[in-house]
Amino acid sequence: MSLDIHLEADERLSITTVSTALKELGALDRNSDNHTAEGIFESGLSVSAACELDDHTLYAEDTKGMNFPVAIRCYIRIKGPEPEGYSAFGDLERFVKHIATKTDANFVVSFQYESALYWKNSDGLHTA
Repeated sequence: MSLDIHLEADERLSITTVSTALKELGALDRNSDNHTAEGIFESGLSVSAACELDDHTLYAEDTKGMNFPVAIRCYIRIKGPEPEGYSAFGDLERFVKHIATKTDANFVVSFQYESALYWKNSDGLHTA
């Protein structure tokens, strides 16, 4: 079983910020360039981010009242089962909170584009 989670952010979130967050949080198998960043956590959480060059549509159904052109998309996957002592959802929360402290970007983190798990707007980071 795996779960697909998506982070969609405006132009104020950079690939460098995502790449740095992955490094600072201890993600393994990191890889990045000017347009992409990826890493895998020991919990099995994987993050793959890319600059959105063509389609700026915000696909999250629950946008929490926000509407912005998407500049960065992070594809986040949780593969189970987790190794003992690790939490993919814990790593997801650490990643989102870390990103929120490093950027003023608006973003929505949604489960399969349907329900919002986290969102950041001018009022700060929120959790569902």
